[in-house]
Amino acid sequence: MPNFAPVAPETPVYGICRPGHLGGGLDDWAATLDSAGVSSVLCLLSSAEATRWGLPDAYADRFETAHVPIRERHLPDESTLRSALGAIRDADDAGETVAVHCNAGLGRTGVVAAAWLTQECGYDPHEAVETVREAGRAPREAVRCGNATEAELLELLAP
Repeated sequence: MPNFAPVAPETPVYGICRPGHLGGGLDDWAATLDSAGVSSVLCLLSSAEATRWGLPDAYADRFETAHVPIRERHLPDESTLRSALGAIRDADDAGETVAVHCNAGLGRTGVVAAAWLTQECGYDPHEAVETVREAGRAPREAVRCGNATEAELLELLAP
């Protein structure tokens, strides 16, 4: 499955696009996650996107799921980010491997992944952004689109 990879070396957290985004259907997407030992999925699609694609309901019978809606090409507010990190933390504490997705698995996924690295793994915010970028995510998407500044991104990521 394209765009599926750990968000940092040797971590139990992966980034991926939503089922069907880059071709293939739900079964192919789920098989990719199964082959990597993923047992929990965090969906970051906005409520409208989730309704449009029937997610995370479409895979809720196959994986432990959490849905924390974040507006496309925007940073989450602090409360929403805490909820997303709590879902990852709960899965990690249970020994589960987690897949995080938005639409393309880039922007919102990248921000949440970078926040997990800073707040749970001790990374510096700059290092976290670069690490998830090198892993194929785009944590600066909201900045690139003019919906946030680099300073706002780094402040959000700070532990």
